[in-house]
Amino acid sequence: MFKYTVCFVKINNEILMLNREKPPIMGVWNGVGGKIEKGETPDEGALREVFEETGIKVANFFSKGTVTWETPEGELDGIYVYLYEADDDLTY
Repeated sequence: MFKYTVCFVKINNEILMLNREKPPIMGVWNGVGGKIEKGETPDEGALREVFEETGIKVANFFSKGTVTWETPEGELDGIYVYLYEADDDLTY
């Protein structure tokens, strides 16, 4: 199991992106996400992160798979990727 999730929140034809304020990707525009906590599934972690970072509770979500890469040590690492479709009338 990987440690992180990234969630792209779609509202109408827009995707919510956050400019990260903390390392390791400070200053980078990215989807909403973060670390999966102990005892959480990737789905649960993704839902929690979206709510914690945006205050948005999204009902319809889709797992879009994983993005994987090889670390400099030769190990497989990756991130769970999600798409959340918010209601058209959501104000954010």
